[in-house]
Amino acid sequence: MNVSVIIPTYNEEKDVEDCLKSLRSQSIKNVEIVIVDDGSTDSTIKLAEKYKIKILKQNHQGPGAARNFGAKNALGNILIFIDADMAFDKNYLKNLIKPILEDKTGKMIGTTHDYEIATNTDNVWGALWGKIRVSKDSAKNVKIFRAIRKDKFLELGGFDPKYGYADDQTFWFKYKIKPVIAKNTTCYHRNPDTLKETYKQSKWIGASWKERYLIFRIPLINYFSVLVLFISLPLIVLLKSLKIKLEKNKFSLKNVIKFYSIKFFGYAKGIFRAVYLGEVWK
Repeated sequence: MNVSVIIPTYNEEKDVEDCLKSLRSQSIKNVEIVIVDDGSTDSTIKLAEKYKIKILKQNHQGPGAARNFGAKNALGNILIFIDADMAFDKNYLKNLIKPILEDKTGKMIGTTHDYEIATNTDNVWGALWGKIRVSKDSAKNVKIFRAIRKDKFLELGGFDPKYGYADDQTFWFKYKIKPVIAKNTTCYHRNPDTLKETYKQSKWIGASWKERYLIFRIPLINYFSVLVLFISLPLIVLLKSLKIKLEKNKFSLKNVIKFYSIKFFGYAKGIFRAVYLGEVWK
């Protein structure tokens, strides 16, 4: 089977080259790499062009729409969806698609990786997001498809952009379908490592709550819930900060409070803009 790796990008000049270099170093070759640029205003496209890969462009519509656009134009029978701030062990792609290739029934839809590590926890803000993003134990709970048969992907209707940050969990939200865990698939993923990036990421995550949680979809109740969330922010931040400080004494209380103030305000701002303004992507 042919393999296509699809990477949605939006102002990813900081990471895109490391991602592409990692893909070029994979143990399996002749993999189609497709970047779908979602309206970047930085040097993302210029940097990606050096690698002689397929580059598609669209106006800013969010990663879900970008992934779907890439899937429709990909040549591979197996689609692999990754982010531009990821890097991989050399056998990542080989092991990720292995369960699909070995499936004799044709019923397997796709897989996810079994280990995801943050690369920048030497930075206090990156460290506060956590070192292990997906552990060997927690992989069974992951709902994100990393590799998927193209025919199954199109049959299921692709990713739904309304889920924003969580669009790659569409098949769980709509059909309660989870991926199979592919063994020995280690992914390295960069955490937001500035307060500005922390706020931006949190706002994007918060916006996805509108579709992920029922309370934010019920008319009138959703408006009330968002207001309660804002009112409760100081208490939520304080309780969370104290809990983290007790569990991980290596962080100063000042930094912990600062981090969670920015992070939780981002969540609240994101869900506010989603509920009141209909925004779902960053």
